[in-house]
Amino acid sequence: MLADVLRKCGSLVAPAAGSSVRANGRVWRLSPEGVALFGAAGPALDEWLAGGSAAVVKHGPHRTVYRVDLASGTIYVKHCRINGPRAWAREVLRLPKAQLEFENAARLRALGIGAAAPLAWGTSDSRWPGQSYLVTRDLAPAVPLPDFLEAHPLTASQRQVLARDLGTFLAKLHENGVAHPDPHPGNLLVAWEGEDRSRAERGTVRNGFRFALLDVHAIRFGPPLPWAASRENLVLFNRWFQLRASRADRLRFWLSYRTARAGLVCPEGPKHLERATLASNRRFWVARTARYKGTHRTVRKVRAGHVRGLAVRDLPDEFLRTLLADPDAAFTRPGARLLKECAGSTVAELELPTPDGTRAVILKRVNTRDTFGALKNLFRASGVRRSWLLGHGLCERHLPTPRPLAVFHRYRAGFLPAEGYLLTAKVPDAVGLPEAVKACREAPVLRAWMDKLARVVRAMHDRGVSHRDLKAPNIMLAGAARDPATATPVLIDLVGVRAGTGAVPFARCAKELARLNASFLAVRHVTRTECLRFLRAYLGAGAGGRGWKTWWGAICRATRAKVAKNARRGRPIG
Repeated sequence: MLADVLRKCGSLVAPAAGSSVRANGRVWRLSPEGVALFGAAGPALDEWLAGGSAAVVKHGPHRTVYRVDLASGTIYVKHCRINGPRAWAREVLRLPKAQLEFENAARLRALGIGAAAPLAWGTSDSRWPGQSYLVTRDLAPAVPLPDFLEAHPLTASQRQVLARDLGTFLAKLHENGVAHPDPHPGNLLVAWEGEDRSRAERGTVRNGFRFALLDVHAIRFGPPLPWAASRENLVLFNRWFQLRASRADRLRFWLSYRTARAGLVCPEGPKHLERATLASNRRFWVARTARYKGTHRTVRKVRAGHVRGLAVRDLPDEFLRTLLADPDAAFTRPGARLLKECAGSTVAELELPTPDGTRAVILKRVNTRDTFGALKNLFRASGVRRSWLLGHGLCERHLPTPRPLAVFHRYRAGFLPAEGYLLTAKVPDAVGLPEAVKACREAPVLRAWMDKLARVVRAMHDRGVSHRDLKAPNIMLAGAARDPATATPVLIDLVGVRAGTGAVPFARCAKELARLNASFLAVRHVTRTECLRFLRAYLGAGAGGRGWKTWWGAICRATRAKVAKNARRGRPIG
């Protein structure tokens, strides 16, 4: 912070390089390239906004990004706002955000590191901190890495080249003393190197990829990063890839990074980085899940009469108003398709109108039998609220579950949350796991299901998620009604789910596997051999430390205990 203050004081003494222009209540500082492009009048921002040539690319309370197509090419304008006392105080003690990004981008390009070409930065023509603006040139054909991977499915050889080049690029950053505090792939632009893109698409490219950094206002410059700082940056960078890239490609990235930084002393290897990344991801997921307790950029508060709660922002307003006006009408109107009806809950399928046509959604009502039940919801999260939070939590962890769309309660006396309602997306072409397994007589298809389910359960446990009610009826096979061979397991009914920052203990994992195992005791073609295959797939997906015999014994003991417990209580094993 002191360095920023001194730097700001220095900038008041020494004027910025390039030209300075005052126009329309703003002060613009232009780079030589910006002077050549905009002339003495500076960027015509008001004219672009009024004429409609500035298209919004991103928008939020703290910034808006515009894309402007000019005769000389495409440029981007980032409008940075002060959206609170903390942001205002930060702007007092440091340079304007746009100026920081302008200067850091110029410094990166001087080091031979890809960054947006800075054209101009500006502030409000006032002595007090206010809004700031950054103008940069488009780096086409480079696009953000997630968009590139979505639009260009890579072959195995291309993925290998990308992993190695990415490792070399990050090593170059660290060797030049550059540390990006938020190194996620959305802040990384990527493009094919060279003009022969047809060869690249055929997988024969050898020129590799080129990369550029975005959002560089907070990057730090200094001497080459030591191992501690490098490790911290690598862990942050690896969080996104640990869920999406194979272990082999992540290892290629690491080997390329180590080769490019041969002089760096690394007391830890890739296994330590993977464990540190997983621990960092667990903390990140817990923090992200907590955001769904209130409003943010994807969730809004909803209310109608005695009904209030939360809903995702992309849920159609008309549909939501009708649903909130009388949630119970969805279960009683003529033609309503009820999927479940009992004393505790009722489940119905609804049609949700969208611009692309109607799609099916599921509405679940959890009944509150008395005032005491509503009173308990006042001091703890209700079942539908837990399902809402953990549904989004599992989606954040890339675990298969229907996306929660809305959660609300009917309030008694204005403050007691009584009946709860949860609206979720419907699993497409789904069949319940118990029905699918009982009807399946093809061993390869059954084994494919078991292998996929084992990997989902393993990933769930590794990512800090425990499901105390992990039984077959709480698992659907998406796509099984269309093509059983390609069906994938999806977790539903998340009331019994818990998530934390630590790994799920061995005893809890064994107990949950036993609960799943007990669901198939009466299915004759699910043999002990098939159960062993399931366990080996579960262990092969990431477990360690204990052999399969230890797991097998623990699961068998827990299964017998579950069967005995249900027999004492007179409950069937589902």
